[in-house]
Amino acid sequence: MRLDEAFEFKGYWWRPDDPDKMVAGVLSYKPGESIILELIGTFDKENNAVVAFLNKAEEGIIHGVLGNAKKVTLVKCYPSGSVNMSSFFPIIRYTCIYCFIGRHYGGMDDEGRFKIAVHYPELPHWCHPGVLRETFLEDKEKKGQIISLSFEAIVGGKTLNAVELDDGFKLQIKGGASFTGDYAMLNNGIGQTSWLEISHKEMVSFNKLLSRVYQFEEFLSLATMRVVEASEMSFYDEDYYQEYDSGDKHYHSIDFFSSHWRGKDSEKVDNARFLFGYEAIKDRYGEIMRAWYADVNDMYPVRNNLVDSLEKKRLFSNMDFLILARALDGYCIRSKYKGSITNRMKTVIDKFSDVSRIKRDGINVDELVDSRDYYAHFMPRSRKEHILDGFELHALTKKVRRLLICCVLSDLGLDNAAIDMIFKNSNSRFITE
Repeated sequence: MRLDEAFEFKGYWWRPDDPDKMVAGVLSYKPGESIILELIGTFDKENNAVVAFLNKAEEGIIHGVLGNAKKVTLVKCYPSGSVNMSSFFPIIRYTCIYCFIGRHYGGMDDEGRFKIAVHYPELPHWCHPGVLRETFLEDKEKKGQIISLSFEAIVGGKTLNAVELDDGFKLQIKGGASFTGDYAMLNNGIGQTSWLEISHKEMVSFNKLLSRVYQFEEFLSLATMRVVEASEMSFYDEDYYQEYDSGDKHYHSIDFFSSHWRGKDSEKVDNARFLFGYEAIKDRYGEIMRAWYADVNDMYPVRNNLVDSLEKKRLFSNMDFLILARALDGYCIRSKYKGSITNRMKTVIDKFSDVSRIKRDGINVDELVDSRDYYAHFMPRSRKEHILDGFELHALTKKVRRLLICCVLSDLGLDNAAIDMIFKNSNSRFITE
């Protein structure tokens, strides 16, 4: 089930510690908005609508079963709604943060032999699956060509790259193809895609797996120069499978939904606008990913601000500049650059002065520092001589973002020559404009 598709299911719901008290209700999901459970009744013994409304409380976990017999776990459920004085039964509404469809669990800290498969709209464009093959044969009657499409139907997908991290996690980019059609073979479809699979060699919690997912999202956002978010997430549990007579096991997927999902990006994915593609770093992919996840220099806040700056906005504001300027200073502090903020900024600009794009930008340190101080500390304009605003501040923001990209790439082990080559080969508007 996809994160960008709404649904509504009827079912029965109960508290894990009181499974005998079942209440009918409807579970609905609106992408980018909410996960809502509306109960026709209450978990408490009190059936008076007003009393039940006044006594409603947060539920850490709610279990349920849908009409199709699928089990559901709702996590962090907050009550809301209104009371109908004329009703003889209460209607309680819960806004839920997380939802599992497939099994019952006790919470996000539950541990098990779990793995997660995550689909991103950008990933097949960034790392092409390459599992669908085309064969062109010449027609013997010379009337055209015979085109044949084929792919390997590998259970679990074909591993395109696998990286084992120092903390025991394993990241795999996988590729696979699918064939759909009717029994008459009149309307058929064939496609291929790439996805990310994360597992651990030992027991692991849902929270820790999701943390690694979000870290990969930030890396892919940097690589594609757009805010990346999963379109589908499925957990797999070693204890949740069907065993065939042959002894083979088929592991069932457990669909996962989060109310934190921002919503579908309507902009078409264009790999010509990426900062770099998988092929550009293929030989160093494992090294780069281990550096990204190890984050020995605590670059997470810096990287997070950089990714946030890629979000499409209708209007430019001084905060768009400020989050990048602060992140740049954060990198300087982590790099142990000495002296005043002016000296730190001079040092980082000099560090990447042989990257042709940075050299061409010619960042004015006084304008950078004065504008940063002015917008960060709300000081009187008279105290700073080189404050920019409007279009000039917008232009400086673009330059600071490019400099910050250099900082992040450098932290991953790329030298200035490699960074310069990435910039020269990129058509991203964040690099060229």
